[in-house]
Amino acid sequence: MVNFEMEIKKINPINIKEMELNRYKIDNDIKKSIILYNSAIGEIKKSNFELAVNDLKKALSYNKGFSDAIKLIGLCYVSMKQYRNAEKIFKKLKKYAIYDSLANDYIQSLKIESSRGRNVNNMDVINHINSDIWNEYSKKTKRSTGKIIMVILSTVIIMGGIVMNYFYPNFIQVAIAKVPIETQEFLHKLSINNKLIVKQEEVDNDQNKVDDLLEENMVNIENSEKAKIDSEDQKVKSDSYKNNILSMLDEAEKSIRDGKYEIAVEDLINVKNENLDDDMKAKFDKLWQDLKIRGLWPIYNDGNKLYKQKKYAEALPKLKMASQIDSDIDIMPWLMYQIGTCYKETNDYSNALIYFRQVKDKYPKTEYASYADYSMKEMGN
Repeated sequence: MVNFEMEIKKINPINIKEMELNRYKIDNDIKKSIILYNSAIGEIKKSNFELAVNDLKKALSYNKGFSDAIKLIGLCYVSMKQYRNAEKIFKKLKKYAIYDSLANDYIQSLKIESSRGRNVNNMDVINHINSDIWNEYSKKTKRSTGKIIMVILSTVIIMGGIVMNYFYPNFIQVAIAKVPIETQEFLHKLSINNKLIVKQEEVDNDQNKVDDLLEENMVNIENSEKAKIDSEDQKVKSDSYKNNILSMLDEAEKSIRDGKYEIAVEDLINVKNENLDDDMKAKFDKLWQDLKIRGLWPIYNDGNKLYKQKKYAEALPKLKMASQIDSDIDIMPWLMYQIGTCYKETNDYSNALIYFRQVKDKYPKTEYASYADYSMKEMGN
């Protein structure tokens, strides 16, 4: 038995230059056919058998006696599981003496290959049935011109029979009885074949429905998996966020315990505006209260000391921290005036004006309101 896979692998391109060395001149059409033949081999190596067949047919259009191209078309059809087409090609190949024996081997092996039922195309089988029926019918109709005319008339009568039967049932019965036996046999076989085609279409439609359902299920599964992954990602992010907040609260707690109050203020201010759950909020409130009791005055005293030394840039962040820890502190009018003065002395007039105006608006009856008004006039406001 021929190994068709090995046969197609043994095919090699034709070297045109080598041929030209051995001959005086090669016809242009033959050159074109060889180029297309070599192109087909390239497509075969990429398993593009349909493209290869197209190239080989073009090659034959330039060189009808190109037996190697005919042989390769047949091998391509075998690779494509189109056994009926392959058999027709190999029968053509038998016309060439050098391939007569090989073509017979191909045809015999092809019959064994196709008899095993290796992926025979259903439509190929149906086309074969159509071909056989028509061939059989054609041979018989050559017997006489009269029979051909009868076949044509009978076919017309039967095609219109469905409609006419409704109106003239008796006439149709008589007409069918007069149709030649050969025609009746042909039409009967054609009817069976058409039913096969319809059946194949039904199978294809059912398969399409199954494919659609499978595709829909795959989409649902993918969406479900994606939702699950998104949910898991969201949980991971949520857990990470919560862990970060708890870590900052733990750091603030440790800083308060170690007397590093300014570090604790920075951590707690960063956490203050975050979305805290009940447990985290409770822990934050406790730490903030501890900071008021233990950290407020040490931070203010450090800032006030630097302020009196006229080290305004160094005093400013400490005084602002003190104002953030407790906005109801008794010295708030004085503290806000101090912050405004620090901004003024560091030439940040816009922020200085903000604090001086707050002193005047919130604490108008205090002496610091008049101090703030004087400072604003100094800045030209």
